[in-house]
Amino acid sequence: MYIFAKTLKKNNMNRLLVFTLICTHCLVLFYSCSETKDIANFGGATCDCCNSIGGKTIKVYNGDTLIFYNAFTPSNLAFCDSIEVDNQNYITTINYKKNIDTIYNDKINQYYKIEGIEKFPYNELLIYSGEYPINRILVYTNYCNPYNGKIVFNGIRIDTTNYGHLRQKLLAQGKYNYILKLYNDRYHNSLKDSISGHFCIIRNKEMTIQGCEGADPMDPLLH
Repeated sequence: MYIFAKTLKKNNMNRLLVFTLICTHCLVLFYSCSETKDIANFGGATCDCCNSIGGKTIKVYNGDTLIFYNAFTPSNLAFCDSIEVDNQNYITTINYKKNIDTIYNDKINQYYKIEGIEKFPYNELLIYSGEYPINRILVYTNYCNPYNGKIVFNGIRIDTTNYGHLRQKLLAQGKYNYILKLYNDRYHNSLKDSISGHFCIIRNKEMTIQGCEGADPMDPLLH
């Protein structure tokens, strides 16, 4: 495989990157900076996301409390406007443009936290956009806030390419839906309750943050 690239100026304003690819048995994917800013791609919500879904949700079971916050602010990729070439042996990524939204990257509210979920270790969390199950994004078995190496939802969808390689894809900011199923047993045979609701991914100041509440109230992106 050979890749040749050059940058051209167009109308003195827009930059156009032209690639010539000579590739056998490979898949070429293009990623745009505007993709993660297109709310309609996944969330399907207006810019006033948090107010459209209401505040945080609180559930109490025999004195144990679950709190579902309506927003979190995951980290953004360092680069966008990229080209990813996937062949049978490996993935090659060519980064073209730095992502200006990395100024919002910090350790605050970078994953979807369900406060109190540790008291309900037998569960299943489904995250989707639009209609379920058509637009299912991720499913977690026994979801837990991060400790002891647990995997949490951080606004990234992990899937596989045509050649079976793992690939990370940032989800656009906007509205998403969840279903949390609580079980009484480790084998998930006895359903205790099912809770559904919504949350917003916020990546930059283009979103209206009124009504947004994350687990950490000191998040600068939510003020």
